[in-house]
Amino acid sequence: MSRILLCQAPDTQLPQLEAALAKKEHDVVGVLDLTDLDNLVQVETLKPVDLAIVDASSALDGATSCHAFHESYPNIPMLLLIAKEEQLGAETRELTRGNVLRMPFTPRKVTNRIERVITRPHSTVLTVGDLTLDMDKRCVARGEIVRRLTPRQAQLLEVLMRNAGHTLTRKYLMETVWETDYMGDTRTLDVHVRWIRERIEEHPSSPRYLRTVRGVGYHFDVPMEE
Repeated sequence: MSRILLCQAPDTQLPQLEAALAKKEHDVVGVLDLTDLDNLVQVETLKPVDLAIVDASSALDGATSCHAFHESYPNIPMLLLIAKEEQLGAETRELTRGNVLRMPFTPRKVTNRIERVITRPHSTVLTVGDLTLDMDKRCVARGEIVRRLTPRQAQLLEVLMRNAGHTLTRKYLMETVWETDYMGDTRTLDVHVRWIRERIEEHPSSPRYLRTVRGVGYHFDVPMEE
């Protein structure tokens, strides 16, 4: 059972979220009023919290809510819910470790993301072949060459590296990384694959690690040493 701290405004677009969390057997240890940011620091939880859901899905400013919560509770990882049109800066993305959901979505999507956020260690370094992915620093190293990644690029590369040697379908990658089953347009996936190749491949146009399986998806391989 995960211990969740829920921060919402009274006019949240997800009033049923607390009930959905309880249905999934999460323990909601408290519900804070996100419109009263000055008093967040005065609220104390009696036991450790695994995750805070900062719900700025109404008319609230997600970045302001994120920074106010982090200032009060710097050691609690958070999942930030924001309006569809809001653009987040690099500092906010860093504080959330890329754990951001944009409206519209259902409580089910939130609970699905919670499972992934909580089960992933806070410090994750993954090595496959001569590639090393640091999820905390969001960078990938090939030998002495280190390249920075966006949160989505790091998330996609992590899924590919954890499934090295297997072909992953486009549908699986869209559902796992973008949390959508809409397959009408997968150009976003293709663009992210191209960006990852530019960071991990010596010759991106002739990839050795991340290969395309035509009509299926992508295959992450460990090249044989020449």
